[in-house]
Amino acid sequence: MTGFNHGMTGAVIALTVKQPLLAVPLSFISHFVQDAIPHFGFSDARLFSRRFNVFLIADFLFSIFLMIILGIMFPSSKWLIWECMIAAASPDLMWAYYRLHVEHIKKHRPHYGSLAKLHIRVQWSQTIRGALVEIAWFIAMGVIIIIKK
Repeated sequence: MTGFNHGMTGAVIALTVKQPLLAVPLSFISHFVQDAIPHFGFSDARLFSRRFNVFLIADFLFSIFLMIILGIMFPSSKWLIWECMIAAASPDLMWAYYRLHVEHIKKHRPHYGSLAKLHIRVQWSQTIRGALVEIAWFIAMGVIIIIKK
């Protein structure tokens, strides 16, 4: 899933559970549940392309925008919402390590850690057509957030 969809799911969890000791770990776990659903993604060959980098930056900026909007909408819950949004998206941060070590990975593939291997197994279907799932997910999370308001 895209970072902003992971974040929106974390926000819904924060607004529903309202208990940090439950909401933050549930948000983290939600990442892997979402990634098991067929969703948008690039092929391995495009993971280091300019197009992917532009998408990554746009996804990050949109996620920050959503955090600001949700913080304004729910000022009394903003810290929990932000914590849950970050927790829900955080498993993808491990890919930054692999992106920083591109040459090593190209030479020693598949030299991934156990969490990365789990993450790869969970994400069994990432395609361009998965964008439809992403759109539907975003709308569903948005509706739930509006209802919570």
